[in-house]
Amino acid sequence: MSDCGARMKPIGLSYKKDGEIMIVHQCLNCGKISPNRIAGDDNSYNIVSLLEESNRPTNSNIRLLTREDKEMVLTILYGYDYQKYLK
Repeated sequence: MSDCGARMKPIGLSYKKDGEIMIVHQCLNCGKISPNRIAGDDNSYNIVSLLEESNRPTNSNIRLLTREDKEMVLTILYGYDYQKYLK
């Protein structure tokens, strides 16, 4: 979370080496980029939709996931049989 007290906007997803997906936020006031863990009550549809927005570069060393990573994200969120959730 940013120290400036401003609201954070989700701008994409990132992937940790341990297999955890992180939501990358940007402070609307100072522009600081910070990854945050996905919470159990986060909407998985909104999480996946962030892949469509993840093609913008950041001024940090955080690599944003893209549409090409969608299968991996769906597998992490729903398991290997994720396709049954797409109906």
